[in-house]
Amino acid sequence: MIYYLLLLCSPLFSCCQSVAQKQYNLKSKTPDAILFSAVTCLIALVFFALTSRLQLDFDARLWPYSLGFALCYSSAWVGTVYAVRYGPIALTSLIISLALIFPAAYGVMLGERVTALTALGFALLVASLVLVNLKFDGRQALSGRWLKWVLIAFIGNGGCMIMSNMQKRNLGDGYSHEFMILALAVSFAILMAVSVARNRGFGAEFRRCLPYAAVNGTANGLLNLTVLTLIGHIPNTILYPTNAALAMLFTFVLAWFLYGERFTKTQYIGYAMGVISVVLLNL
Repeated sequence: MIYYLLLLCSPLFSCCQSVAQKQYNLKSKTPDAILFSAVTCLIALVFFALTSRLQLDFDARLWPYSLGFALCYSSAWVGTVYAVRYGPIALTSLIISLALIFPAAYGVMLGERVTALTALGFALLVASLVLVNLKFDGRQALSGRWLKWVLIAFIGNGGCMIMSNMQKRNLGDGYSHEFMILALAVSFAILMAVSVARNRGFGAEFRRCLPYAAVNGTANGLLNLTVLTLIGHIPNTILYPTNAALAMLFTFVLAWFLYGERFTKTQYIGYAMGVISVVLLNL
């Protein structure tokens, strides 16, 4: 019973991340998405180092995968923070979650069997992406700036999943912490260097950013820890679809009540299709 209670609580960490990102954009007059992402990487890096108990075994073969993951991870975080600034967090969360199409397509390329549920999930995913971005009444449903950044986050998140899959397929499960620590260290170094170079008021913005990025990074670490705890105690066919669907639904409810986000009927249909597609692609 306690594991299923944890499963119901885990999506709250995803909501905490969305709120931290949105609040930082609202509270700072000059929000720096790159700095926010850098601090988030640092918090996540500390989390993985502590949970590994520093019992690490770095292998030179990890570097190509970690570097690829770092580039995708950095772009995904920066894109997410900018997308939340320029658009609704509910639809941002939906589209980033739909990046599941990347590892699913990668699996098909490697010869994995395509079931009827997987095919239906692909179809609903594509339909969802179209519906939430259609034009209504002769105008763009969402801003071009939001669309640009959410696509960057979408592609970056999909790239992260593919690099993780490639690392596990080629090196096994024994280097998970080492893989993430290397990737996060590289991400932090790149993002922090860029932020320092471009931001003259770095010190002041860092102080404004720190509490929100700390919440964002901690929530991300807790989410990963919760999922790792539940693996082996709850079947994967229940764990992943339930966690993904609840995270999207919780974020939708939060966006509705806390930020007053409202959409068209067509977008609501697209959102529902997106939730269903994520569940089907995780089965």
